[in-house]
Amino acid sequence: MANLRDSLVNSLVGTGSSLRGDLVVDGLLRVDGDVTGAIRSTGKVVIGQGGRCESSIQARSAIIGGLVKGDVCVTERLSVLDGAVIVGNVFAPRLDAEGDIVIHGDVEVSGKVEKAEDALLDFQARHGTRVPAADPVDPRRGAGTEGPWRK
Repeated sequence: MANLRDSLVNSLVGTGSSLRGDLVVDGLLRVDGDVTGAIRSTGKVVIGQGGRCESSIQARSAIIGGLVKGDVCVTERLSVLDGAVIVGNVFAPRLDAEGDIVIHGDVEVSGKVEKAEDALLDFQARHGTRVPAADPVDPRRGAGTEGPWRK
């Protein structure tokens, strides 16, 4: 059964809207506008067909339908929809791709959800991925983060 938190939009950057800065979300984030900065979510991140992100993304799962310039790292499943473009590195235990997509970067699909967080941290360290701490007020509370930002 699907997680209820993955079906209720917690945060939205709508069409015609833009956001500059790092974004930490507890739950589902949908982007149909423009985001510049890093994104971290405890749930799912959805980049709609018209969404454009110049951002590194870290989430439990993600659906990419638009343009992402930055690394995309998930601990469960990444779905890349027809027409999507990712210019950056990708880490996912499971990867679904439909139709014509472009991924320009290193892609690592581990196939294992059990130890995905450890593998994700190793991948980010190798590629220099920058993501915000899980708790921007107290970065020590973020799992796998050292200091206020990981680089």
